[in-house]
Amino acid sequence: MNTSELQRLKMAWLAAKEAGDTQTQFGLLRDHPEGLAELSDFIAAYHATGADVLVEEPQTILPVTQRAYQKALERVFNAELAFANLTELRKNRNVSKVEVARGLRLGVDVWNKFEAGAIELVSLSRQQLERLAGFFQVSTDQFARLLDQSQPALTLNRRQTRQASRSEQQGPQKQSFADAIKRSGMTKEDQEFWLQ
Repeated sequence: MNTSELQRLKMAWLAAKEAGDTQTQFGLLRDHPEGLAELSDFIAAYHATGADVLVEEPQTILPVTQRAYQKALERVFNAELAFANLTELRKNRNVSKVEVARGLRLGVDVWNKFEAGAIELVSLSRQQLERLAGFFQVSTDQFARLLDQSQPALTLNRRQTRQASRSEQQGPQKQSFADAIKRSGMTKEDQEFWLQ
């Protein structure tokens, strides 16, 4: 059985489990004998890890726990995040720009620069990248990929001549994370938090 078919079966079983549809759960096992061993292992792991028991998540997750959780999801479902950029990630988490900025102790203007692709990835330290990724509960590699894919939206300056507008498109200028913080209206404490 190929990986995508097995992944589809796992997702169907989880959907049936959440809906309380035992007939569909048994039907999946009965109708797919070629994937019975893998699906049985998945179901056993689901119950062994207590996934069917509701547990209140702690407010903060240690970075090592978060990375382990993300790796486990990637191994089980063999998939990367399905987001194209940081804006889609934020919207999927159902948080506003203001909530993200407040949660990360950033200015909204700085977060806007992240979403616009104006912050240079190379200007982020490992610790800064871990803080940003940890807020969204994704790996640092995934956050870096999403930041790279958050490209500036190119616009034309309508006041330019026709010839100039054809030859030159304008977008946000790339800048380092430190410069963005220094130019922001953030409090001194929040600036020190990110620049230490």
